[in-house]
Amino acid sequence: MNSLVFIAGFSAVFIALGVTSSVIGSLFLHYLDTIRIIGGIIIIVFGCFIAGFLKLDFLMKDRKIYLSGKPAGYAGTFIVGMTFAAGWSPCIGPILGSILLYAGSKGSALYGLKLLAVYSLGFAIPFFLSSMGINIFLSNTSWIAKHMRLLLIISGVVLIIFGLLLITDQIKVIGGILPDFGIKL
Repeated sequence: MNSLVFIAGFSAVFIALGVTSSVIGSLFLHYLDTIRIIGGIIIIVFGCFIAGFLKLDFLMKDRKIYLSGKPAGYAGTFIVGMTFAAGWSPCIGPILGSILLYAGSKGSALYGLKLLAVYSLGFAIPFFLSSMGINIFLSNTSWIAKHMRLLLIISGVVLIIFGLLLITDQIKVIGGILPDFGIKL
C-alpha cells in the first residue's frame, strides 16, 4: 500500500505539470507552429545530451531535498513521493521536459493530464513491480549498470527522432507504428 501511495505522490506532481504546461500552451495558440519547432529543437538537444553526444554542465546539476525522517503514515509516504518527483535526478529532466513541451504545444489541459498520466504510469509500473519483487530487481541491477551506456544512447536517439518528428509535424507517424490499446490521448 505504501508503494501505491508513493506512486500517487509522484503522479500528482507529474500530472499537475502536464495540465499546467498545456494551459500555458493554450495561451500561445497562435504561435503553436513556432513553439512546436522550437520545442523540437530543444528535444533534439536533450536527446544529444542523454546519448552523450553533447555535454551541458547546467543539466548535470542535481538538486536534492533531504528529509531528516519520513513523516508517519500514508500522508508521509505521499509527501515523499511528491518530493521524489520534484527533486528527480537530472537524467529524467530532458525526457520530462520533452513531454511537457509536447503537451504545451497541444494547448489542452485535458490532453496534458492524459499525457502525463501515461508518463506517470510508465514510472509507476516499474516502481510497483520492484517493490513487490525487490530481490529480483536488485539481482538485475548489475546487468542494467553494465549496459547503461547503450541504454542512454538508445534513449537519446529516440528523443532525437521524436524531436525531428515534432519539427516536421509528423508526430502522427508514431501513432501508425504503435499498437492501438484503446488509449486516446
